[in-house]
Amino acid sequence: MNTSVNKGIVPALSAYILWGITPIYFKWMADENPLDIVANRVIWSVALLAIVITFMGKWGNVKSALASSKTVKTLLATTFLIGVNWSVFIYAIATDRMIDASLGYYINPLISVILAYFFLSERLNRVQLIALGLAVIGVGIQVVALGYLPWISILLALSFGFYGLCHKKTPTDSFTSLFVETSLLMPIAFIIMGYLYNAGGNIAERELTTWMLFMLAGPVTTLPLLLFSLASKTVKLSTLGFMQYIGPTMILGLAIFVYGEELEPAKALTFTFIWVGLLLYGFDSVRRDSKRHKPANH
Repeated sequence: MNTSVNKGIVPALSAYILWGITPIYFKWMADENPLDIVANRVIWSVALLAIVITFMGKWGNVKSALASSKTVKTLLATTFLIGVNWSVFIYAIATDRMIDASLGYYINPLISVILAYFFLSERLNRVQLIALGLAVIGVGIQVVALGYLPWISILLALSFGFYGLCHKKTPTDSFTSLFVETSLLMPIAFIIMGYLYNAGGNIAERELTTWMLFMLAGPVTTLPLLLFSLASKTVKLSTLGFMQYIGPTMILGLAIFVYGEELEPAKALTFTFIWVGLLLYGFDSVRRDSKRHKPANH
């Protein structure tokens, strides 16, 4: 592993760890309305991203993105998807459903494989089909045993999977995309805050510490993205693919060992099937990646 890859591992690890401990921040905000948290996350993300884009000199990228009708249409779709994803994730944490949230992000890579098959004409090999089959069996066990579909898990996986798929069709970088997406969500965020204020919310009476917690939503959203952007330039995709499970693993650990959520036997069995499927999928990805890069000397 060369020096540039070594340097990339640190920001990659940092990004995934920060994503993994994000629920701690939202648990601090447990007394606030989840819609209020989403609205503030949008507003403070826009503010911080504007500073980052100015510092990085990327306003030209924003103008280019907005000048393309095709890109704007794609970003409108991703705006809806990221709005759904954030809302469901915050709802899951607020209602003590962090285990379901972690399951959603475990399923996500397999959902992405299915979407790539249907929308990008990517072929599925035997190992991928087995991995997908194990995931379906795992979710099916939960449905039969508990009597309900894990909608939080599925909605998180689908929204993030389609979000990634849409971004494959646009040339914009992650900061430009997120800035445009959160900017498009700004009117909805202000409408939500106005509604909550008129409904008797305590927005005007908040203490400084509460406002500071809300303002933290900006760096909580943006800092992991910045670190991931730095890492993705030097770290192999297969390595990042394995590292992406750090986040949901930490969320699962926090749910069980810190916040006392119960991992029912049916859910434990669901996770087992999905973990086995992900191991197969991960090793297959590494094998194919090594074959692809075999002629080159690294």
